[in-house]
Amino acid sequence: MRADAMQNSLDRFAGRTLGVATMHGKEQVIGPALMRVLPIDGAVAIPDVDTDRFGAFSGEVARDLDPVEACIAKARHGAEASGMDLVVASEGSFGPYPPAPFMPCDEEFLVLYDARDGMVFTHRHVSLETVFGGEEVRDEAGAMAFAQRFRFPEHALVARPREHWRPGDPVHKGITDPHRLRALVSTLVEAHGSCWLETDMRAMMNPTRMRVIGETAERFADELSRCCPVCGACWFRITGTRSGLPCALCGWPTESVRSMERGCWACGHVQFEGRPDGRVEEDPQHCAHCNP
Repeated sequence: MRADAMQNSLDRFAGRTLGVATMHGKEQVIGPALMRVLPIDGAVAIPDVDTDRFGAFSGEVARDLDPVEACIAKARHGAEASGMDLVVASEGSFGPYPPAPFMPCDEEFLVLYDARDGMVFTHRHVSLETVFGGEEVRDEAGAMAFAQRFRFPEHALVARPREHWRPGDPVHKGITDPHRLRALVSTLVEAHGSCWLETDMRAMMNPTRMRVIGETAERFADELSRCCPVCGACWFRITGTRSGLPCALCGWPTESVRSMERGCWACGHVQFEGRPDGRVEEDPQHCAHCNP
């Protein structure tokens, strides 16, 4: 293997310590996942790093960057703040699932930044497993009904006077005690006529999100560990898909995914492989020839 290929293989990580740029306990799931495949000596949370400067779910700090850019900025900030040269960061976005807008989804991003050569490795994972929502309430009964729907107190809540934060508005985060929730709602309703409740989407306050971050890290680890068969570079990742999965009845190509495309960032090599689930045929109900 050439010296440059060795630099781009998993050997680039050998003997190094991974810093996790987080304020919210994400090192608990990200570190073990990456340590499973990378030859690093350990993974630690970076102390005193301020990742909220790039945006806060509760609205006091707007996220001005898109999720990937924000994630890269977090990782680079972590490297600058700690002096570490291998840093991973996470960013999440929540909203309607595009194919089915009535369903909420969690879109998670992970970035691994290697300050030695400026290389940025990224991964995206979308999950329908999420506890995410918000609602205006006008009394304690409405608040407790909302809390019950969103798995309180296992999942913490945020309370503030209105849906969109304004300078000077109080924001109460990390609510897990029913007595505290009732008292805060009563105070806010008395002062403002209503109260906005929402799920606290910080990872340490939302176990469902923490699990999804862990899943994302596991998938990222698998992608990082795949090395290009031509040049040996790590992160021989899925870069696209091909449609045309044949109908099981007539053999006609459907719009469903038939194969996955893997690409190398270092040498540009591309190859195709079967679907991860092993399917080689599509149900006729999804065939435009059988069901025009």
